[in-house]
Amino acid sequence: MEKKIIITDTDYQRLIGLIGFTTETQKMPERVAQLFRALRNAERVLPEQVPENVVTMNSRVLLKDLSNRREAELTITYPQEADHRERKVSVFSSIGTALLGMQAGDIVSWKVPVGKGNFQILKVTYQPESVGDYYL
Repeated sequence: MEKKIIITDTDYQRLIGLIGFTTETQKMPERVAQLFRALRNAERVLPEQVPENVVTMNSRVLLKDLSNRREAELTITYPQEADHRERKVSVFSSIGTALLGMQAGDIVSWKVPVGKGNFQILKVTYQPESVGDYYL
């Protein structure tokens, strides 16, 4: 069973709007359908109440690859703002879907070129809500 994610009401509304109000998940790419299911089951909180160690939209996250111990910092963005050169990943990507709503200390995984990668969220280095940026 997948872990229940924590999401702000604002992020929830925006993401549901982007996904569309379809219940025919077969028509969605599997990754988007997975995000849709996670959103439907998520614990929704007001932006002012989200714990600062939770990955929200536009959060920057420090990850450690558990296979080679390398660290990388990524930002979770809306699809139109994704830019791999700036390490901005779309919430609709496998990485973004795996990270959204998770917390520092959690281990997440997604497909990598050599199979499945496992990554630990070391720290949420920037979370908009924790500094009062509720409407990014």
